[in-house]
Amino acid sequence: MANVVIVGGTEEAQLILRGLLRLHQHHITAASLSARTTLGMIRQATDPVLLVDAEMTEPSWAEFVPEAHRANPALRVVLLTPSRSTRLDSQARALGVAALVRRPFAIRELLTAVSSPEPAPPPAESAPAPTPENPPGEG
Repeated sequence: MANVVIVGGTEEAQLILRGLLRLHQHHITAASLSARTTLGMIRQATDPVLLVDAEMTEPSWAEFVPEAHRANPALRVVLLTPSRSTRLDSQARALGVAALVRRPFAIRELLTAVSSPEPAPPPAESAPAPTPENPPGEG
C-alpha cells in the first residue's frame, strides 16, 4: 500500500486514478489540479508517492518535481505522460522521477509504478561549466 498524492490532469482523470488506486488498497493522501495546494500535503505525508500528470501547467511538472522533493525528500515521483520522447525520459530521471507511466497505460503498469519499493534516484546536481581551471571530464 502506498500513500499517494495526485497532482495535475483533469478532474475526470483524477477521479479514475483515485478509484483505481483505492480499489487496489492504496491510500490517496491528496488529489489536486493545482501543484501549489499539494505542497503542504506532501510535506506532511509519510513515505509519499507523488503521481504527477506531465501535462500540468503553472508550474510545469519539471518545475514542480524539484520543489516537491525539497518539501519531502522521502518522496517518490511517478510521472504520467503521453510522451514517448527519450529527451523527456532523461529529463525526468535527472529530476529524480522514479517511474514513468505512459498513456494509454495498462492498470498493472500504473500499480507497479506506484507500488514499487525502489527509492527515487536523487535529483542530478548540475555539473560545473568547463573553465581553464575546470576542464571537461574533471568536474
